[in-house]
Amino acid sequence: MAKIELKNVTMDYGKGIKGLDNVDLTINDHEFLVLLGPSGCGKSTMLRVIAGLLHQTDGQVLFDDQDVTGLDARERNVSMVFQNYALYPHLNVFKNIAFPLGNIKKITKEEITARVEEVAKVLDIEDILNRRPRELSGGQRQRVALGRAMVRNPVVFLFDEPLSNLDTAMRQELREVIADLHRRLNTTFVYVTHDQAEAMQLGDRVAVMDEGKIIQLGNPQEVYNEPNCVYSAGFVGSPKMNFFASRFIKKEANWAVKIMGNEFGIPTGRIPFPGDDPAVSDGGRVISGIRPEDLRLEPVEGAADVSFAANVVKTVPMGAGLHAELETNGTHFMAVFQNHTDVAAGSEVTLHVDPATIHLFDPETEKTLIRYQH
Repeated sequence: MAKIELKNVTMDYGKGIKGLDNVDLTINDHEFLVLLGPSGCGKSTMLRVIAGLLHQTDGQVLFDDQDVTGLDARERNVSMVFQNYALYPHLNVFKNIAFPLGNIKKITKEEITARVEEVAKVLDIEDILNRRPRELSGGQRQRVALGRAMVRNPVVFLFDEPLSNLDTAMRQELREVIADLHRRLNTTFVYVTHDQAEAMQLGDRVAVMDEGKIIQLGNPQEVYNEPNCVYSAGFVGSPKMNFFASRFIKKEANWAVKIMGNEFGIPTGRIPFPGDDPAVSDGGRVISGIRPEDLRLEPVEGAADVSFAANVVKTVPMGAGLHAELETNGTHFMAVFQNHTDVAAGSEVTLHVDPATIHLFDPETEKTLIRYQH
């Protein structure tokens, strides 16, 4: 078990290309941290730097306050689980799981058998120990890969998009297996994914990444409910957050924001006071963000409800909900309606919004302007 620290870590490939850009990060002992972002954002590079498979061009990596920057992967006592399973096709499941123990001195055959059988029991693969990888399903192969990582009792588990090759049902099943493993093993997990559903379900904290930098770090609900910038707000959420070019309006002692020709009063404490930020001024530009699920067909109870009309462009049934593309004053946006399958393309609806759910961002820096009140 280990606390991991990255201090000013940079991976510079030259010609202005950086895989990691001066990253500072502390991953707590026993924590499940998810690195979330699109392809090319630096998340897998960071995982490989932690593992010792890549050596950064600058900065330090520490395990429990000990500098491991110069150590190779085999010296760091970490285990990695990859997307492609990486099983030996000529070995059966038992031997694939046991393989990492072959390099450990003074370990008996009895100890190896006991460890493999213990791991197999936890992963519910006791009945396939004599099979070869070609005889297994994708989900079973990934369980074997998990077992091979577990059998060494590493201080850190590293996962590089391990479920990407699996179908939806199997991904959900193995997410639950991985979450249960973290609870059982009570050690440090670092997990790379581009799938926000995995990040929200698995992570104690989520690090949203872009261009080799950590854009936002927090628990899943913080990242979803309190995005600190347009990038984070747009990446986390499905469908993604709607963004509108808007203006501030001074209303006597209060403030409002004008979105698509409609005025929405801003609850006290939701923006900095004028003067705290140059973006906040009467008539000043602002980016407003509204999540599709915060647009409703019924009035918002117990809130300063605001309503406006919208035309339904098209709808997509999604089981319990309905995804709808809407238009108001030439602006297109998305809404998610729960159990309203009677909303049809070509119709007009009245939408209701709680102004407290509207996110406000500086149009120049794209950072949040909202001052959250907890």
